[in-house]
Amino acid sequence: MMPVQAEKGVETVSSSTTTEQVLAQRWQERVRTGQFSQAVLGLGTIRVMGRSGDAALAFPRISSLQALDQLEPDEQWAVRAAEALVTQARTQGRTVLAAQPPTATAAPASPGLVTHFDPQTETLLVVSMITGG
Repeated sequence: MMPVQAEKGVETVSSSTTTEQVLAQRWQERVRTGQFSQAVLGLGTIRVMGRSGDAALAFPRISSLQALDQLEPDEQWAVRAAEALVTQARTQGRTVLAAQPPTATAAPASPGLVTHFDPQTETLLVVSMITGG
C-alpha cells in the first residue's frame, strides 16, 4: 500500500498520477455541487474544438494567478490544468480565442486572440485550421 498523508485536505500519495486523479475527481464534485472558495468569481469554460465536436473543460475564474493561494488544492489544480491547456494549444500552433457570451441587451463581441491564460476570462475557444473535408 502507498503511503498517504494529509495536506490541506488532500490525500497525497507517492504517485503524481494518483494525486492528479484525486484532484480531478474533487474538482468535478465541486463543480457539481457549486461549493467554491470565496476567491472564485464563477466558472470559466475552455472549449477545445476538434473534428468530432468540442470538449469542454471548466475552471474556476479568479481575479489573477496571484489569487491561487486563496483556493483549495483541487481548485488550484483546475486553474493550472486550464493554463496548461492554453499553453499547450499555443505551442502546437492552435488559435485560442476569448469569447464573451451575448447578453439580453447586447450582441456578442467578436472573439479576441489570446496569447496567455487569463483566469478571469469566462469562455475560451481552442480552434485549429482544418483543411479538406
